[in-house]
Amino acid sequence: MSINSLQAEDTQPFRGRGEDTQPVSPAPRRGRRGRGRRWPLLLIVAVTCCTLAVTSVLFIRSLPFDLPSRIGAERQVTINRDGFLHQVYSRAETIAELLNESEIAVPLDAWLSHELDGAIADGMTITIKAARDVRIEVGDEARVLRTALDNPLEILNSAGIAVSEADRIRVNGALAHRDALAGWTIPAEHIEVRRPFSLTVIDNGERSAILTTAETVGAVLAAAGIKLHPNDAINPPRDSAVSRDMTIVVERATPIALRLDGVLIEVRTRAQRVDEALQELNAPLFGLDYVIPSGETEIVTDMLIEIVRVTEEVSARQETIAYELRYVADAGLSLDQRVVAQAGQNGTREIRSLARYENGAEVSRSVTESVVTQPPQDQLIHYGTKIDLRTVETPGGPRLYWRVLCMLATSYHPAALGGDNVTAIGWTLEKGIVAADPKLIRYRSEVFVPGYGVAYMADTGGPRSSRYWIDLGYSDEDWVSWRRYVKVYLLTPVPPEIDYILPVWTPIRSVPGGCGN
Repeated sequence: MSINSLQAEDTQPFRGRGEDTQPVSPAPRRGRRGRGRRWPLLLIVAVTCCTLAVTSVLFIRSLPFDLPSRIGAERQVTINRDGFLHQVYSRAETIAELLNESEIAVPLDAWLSHELDGAIADGMTITIKAARDVRIEVGDEARVLRTALDNPLEILNSAGIAVSEADRIRVNGALAHRDALAGWTIPAEHIEVRRPFSLTVIDNGERSAILTTAETVGAVLAAAGIKLHPNDAINPPRDSAVSRDMTIVVERATPIALRLDGVLIEVRTRAQRVDEALQELNAPLFGLDYVIPSGETEIVTDMLIEIVRVTEEVSARQETIAYELRYVADAGLSLDQRVVAQAGQNGTREIRSLARYENGAEVSRSVTESVVTQPPQDQLIHYGTKIDLRTVETPGGPRLYWRVLCMLATSYHPAALGGDNVTAIGWTLEKGIVAADPKLIRYRSEVFVPGYGVAYMADTGGPRSSRYWIDLGYSDEDWVSWRRYVKVYLLTPVPPEIDYILPVWTPIRSVPGGCGN
């Protein structure tokens, strides 16, 4: 039901009792008291009517201001005219009627998105685009196409111009691939299609035919993968425009390799000799520099020319002269006593030398002068040679000893050696046999270790972290674990040969015990 029909029905006059209504008997009269009761009811009816009136006014004011223009409109249409959007409501049946109604004229060469006799649909958009001039060049031919199309591929198709992968296409001066034309978003104003054509290239005497779309000689050679060097002769020159059936002649210079400052450079030259090539390549020699091969050598293909940069440097450096450690026997000092009689002091020497560098690497250095600026002073240490026999209490009574050593004592037994119970000198391993460094304690020497007893040095072990190490022997039955520092007394007799200068003893801090004084 339309709004007009609704308004018509709403404005029908109220019909009272008619022929279809039954007569109503007159109501009995009421007294004055009954008439007074009607006023509240009339007041309620009046207030309700006022409320409905105000609500209706507010509802009507909330409606869109152009509602009257829409009343009866059955279709809403958007007209896009060269990018400008215009929305209309119309009862027109065709697009032509709608455009006439809107007073919009369509130029003859304009593009219209729908046929003029097409039917109007609600919500549709009608696009009108004016035509423009697009210049199209294909080879040597040029023409202007009047069209409303923007996409270059659509423009070419409308003009009946087919393009291939081999064609060189420019749109508005920009190089474009054929596959990219369909997605081109900028309106085309100028389209250039360059078809492949054939020309001849003679490269160092070798003739070849090339199919190309390039515009200059240099571009033709680059597209053909022909590398050019600055010294190559090209006729016509690189920047010359190309044309059909053109012949391009490339005269190659001689290829050589130049190694300069450690860098290998492939170049070409027209020189006949090495020195001429260096001059042509602006690679001069300086000072002591020399070239391999020599400058008089004739240039041949793929020759390697190396420039050797030579520099010499005179330098002076200070060198420390280490002082020497000298031991002096002193019969007035007891065995294992040492006294520093003179402190050592390093000396200095100045060495002047000439270094020769080739390509940055030192190839020779010769000392030109060596001068001792301060002589060293040797360190003199007096060591004792006097043997003092002393007494130590052992479980078997007092015994004489001639030297006492502080050593790390550990223990071992046959089971720890995989059952081996034979010592280095062939004795049986048991308690009373010890192992040590034979350079420190001679084999078969008798020693005393407090807490262990008197024993014979009859065995040795593998490499130790210190020469001051002694292994106390046991049998498997009486083995006791040891690991602590102890004093080891070397008992008499005194051996005929004595090592007066023993290595310095350094204890292991993590091992318990100590030797004291």
